[in-house]
Amino acid sequence: MPRFTPPTPRSRRLGRELRGLREHSKLTLEQVGHELRFSGSRLSRIESGEIKARPGDVMELLELYEVSPDQRTVLIELAREQRTPGWWARLGTLSQRYLTYIGFEAEAIGLRTFEPILVPGLLQTEEYARAVIAVGRETEAEAIAERVNARITRQEVLRAARPLRLHAILSEAVLLCEVGGNVAMRGQCEHLVQMSTLPNVTIQVLPFAAGAHLASYGGFSVLGFEHDDPDLGYIETLAGELFLESPKEIDRLNTAFDNLRMLSLSPADSVRLIQEKVKGYG
Repeated sequence: MPRFTPPTPRSRRLGRELRGLREHSKLTLEQVGHELRFSGSRLSRIESGEIKARPGDVMELLELYEVSPDQRTVLIELAREQRTPGWWARLGTLSQRYLTYIGFEAEAIGLRTFEPILVPGLLQTEEYARAVIAVGRETEAEAIAERVNARITRQEVLRAARPLRLHAILSEAVLLCEVGGNVAMRGQCEHLVQMSTLPNVTIQVLPFAAGAHLASYGGFSVLGFEHDDPDLGYIETLAGELFLESPKEIDRLNTAFDNLRMLSLSPADSVRLIQEKVKGYG
């Protein structure tokens, strides 16, 4: 069975370029599929970024669309780049949708996230992450270890040469939900204070006093990308992970985040509150 390679911003970008060229050529999916002997449904999935086109397929498409040599070179190189597997492609215990999220996160330049109960994965300590991941998997030592390692490895985006800009809003409940016991919570709160000193990381706490807000139904994330790639929304539910892509959906998430940002404590006041919680965990 072929290894799953999740879609990425590059595959979405290539897909949009190919769709624009096809439409400019006034060809339907079926017409292209007939000419090149592969299904229109497969081309549709390539254009949506759902699957990654082989460089040879891209070459055939560009020849059919009569693309200039310079543009052809750029798009074929993009096709080669988007097929290079990331470190997460080797993981066997994670869901395809979660692998897809990691792939997008690795290429994002910005992330806005709200968490009502737990510390966001990018800000978790190893001890805290293990306690979260072990719930319901107490007998799966190998799966727990792989997931913990994946979570810690993900955090490298915050210290990369071009680090991810993270703006995290945490409900005050996050600081009171005792995950892993007092020692783990003390270490986690100290870690939040330390991470808040990074120039690319902003942490705000939404106090209980803020009352009802636009995200009362749960947490969410919005990933931002370069090259004018559209934002991507992400929500985790009991039924699985959801990706939101339509402009209307993204606008709703950004509006909710802006509402939370205004209701939350300032970054400086948020750090002071977290430091107070550190004392509470003795």
